[in-house]
Amino acid sequence: MNIMLLLVLISMNFLMAFIGRIVANPHKNIILETTLPKDKLNDSQVTQVRQSYKKTLLIVAVVFSLMDLLLLLIPYDSIAILFLLLSLFGMIGVNYYTQVLYIRKMTAVKMKNNWILPTKPLLVDTKLILNKNRKMLKAYWFLPSILISLSGIIYTIFSVKPIGGMLLFGSISLLTAGLFIFSYYLVSRLPVKALTSDEQTNQQVNDAMRYYWSLLLVSSTFVFSPLSFLPTLSLTMAYGKMMYLVIGYFTLLFIYIGFIFFLMFRLRKTQDQLILQASDYRYGDDDQYWRYGLYINPEDPRIMVPDRLGMNMSVNLGRPAGKISMVVLSIVVIATTFIASVPLLINDFSSDPFRMELTANEVSLSAPFSKTREIPIQSIESVVLVDTLPENSLRVYGAATEHYLTGEFRVDDEPAYLLVYQKETPIMKITTKEYTYYYTNKDPEKTQKEYELLLKKLA
Repeated sequence: MNIMLLLVLISMNFLMAFIGRIVANPHKNIILETTLPKDKLNDSQVTQVRQSYKKTLLIVAVVFSLMDLLLLLIPYDSIAILFLLLSLFGMIGVNYYTQVLYIRKMTAVKMKNNWILPTKPLLVDTKLILNKNRKMLKAYWFLPSILISLSGIIYTIFSVKPIGGMLLFGSISLLTAGLFIFSYYLVSRLPVKALTSDEQTNQQVNDAMRYYWSLLLVSSTFVFSPLSFLPTLSLTMAYGKMMYLVIGYFTLLFIYIGFIFFLMFRLRKTQDQLILQASDYRYGDDDQYWRYGLYINPEDPRIMVPDRLGMNMSVNLGRPAGKISMVVLSIVVIATTFIASVPLLINDFSSDPFRMELTANEVSLSAPFSKTREIPIQSIESVVLVDTLPENSLRVYGAATEHYLTGEFRVDDEPAYLLVYQKETPIMKITTKEYTYYYTNKDPEKTQKEYELLLKKLA
């Protein structure tokens, strides 16, 4: 697992360095969040700051990648996951600090040379305002995705008993669709701006932005909608077919990530080409509102605004809703870190995290932050000790690391619940009519004793 995590970290390091370089390339006369006169974009001072920034990003990626090699020396899953998260957050923080540092350098070059931008009266294009959403995909394009998500939930209700956590993925699918539809609404509400004196160019620049963003949101909703089916299909389909389905779906996700970058680069390139063809460019020097790469403007009623890369949307932190969204995002990041690491920390360093308790009528299996599984004694058909798990094992939801298998699985085409330390044997296998349970204690001797106690209960 550590090798896989290392490859993820190194890939992310260089991907972030590549994406970070984009702000150093001109877009609408903006370089490193600094609006410059058109004839100064290729000035030697500007070029020097740009090249230095790109070189620094590459150095940061190399340094972090070398530091990430320490991951190979970590023996615990929990520490490995924490290392992964801290390295990612650290890389993001250092990249952000580097960007802020070079934004200041570029601003200093502008101020030092007194590069005053030509100003013109604000142009209000009434025709553009009326036709701003003419190229957006219509909202009904979201219907197929919503129907797929709802179908997955209905299929789960009629196919799996008990439903339990199976509906979680359907709910996530619907929630994701709702977020994308809300984003679509915000994009449709964005005001227009006349970037040139040419009405046709202004319309085309606006059309490109709204078309590509609506296409991105609609396609994203469609790609994530099958999530509502996957957990239930893993319990109802043959193992081999399900493996092909999972591999196919994650291949689709990988291709779609590339498609997102293609769309955003295409949008940026299209807008730049249109503006370059115009006879003039109406400068919108709002650098004072872009502080540290963030948009802060209390007078702007917009919650979301197009960023200065031409490839994303930014939140207006000058508005209460923008501040709330930032707080929510911070909570989500902290919660994700907690959920990803704390259960593994308990598994790694607790003496008895997986527990089996026997009462007169039932067997209870429990693990940190997991629902306790209660197995009626009378429903147990057999109890045996095995040395290995079957090879045909597919995780439905839960954790599957080098050391632990916890949660819902599909084992030999049958639904199963696992609480297993992979390096400990024997493994207790409890079979019922509807489920198979696999359990180990950290102490193999304790597993043996619990097995013997359970046999007595069944005798």
